Amino acid sequence: MSSRPIDTAPASWSQYEAILDRIGETARLNAAIELSDAVRQIRLDGIRSRHPELSLREAVARLVAEDYGVELPHVE
Repeated sequence: MSSRPIDTAPASWSQYEAILDRIGETARLNAAIELSDAVRQIRLDGIRSRHPELSLREAVARLVAEDYGVELPHVE
């Protein structure tokens, strides 16, 4: 596993590692994907709340530009 963070007690870190071992790789991957999707949705919601004039496509294009530095082509 990875190194224990300095602000985490050794006993807590051992419990955390035991839980990760118990749930297995597939469940850990699924949890990571779900978390990534949730963060992306929160960011998209933030863009839409700050820019209500944007369509969903325009908001997604802005998110893509922020994440990847890629401007999506404008489609009417």
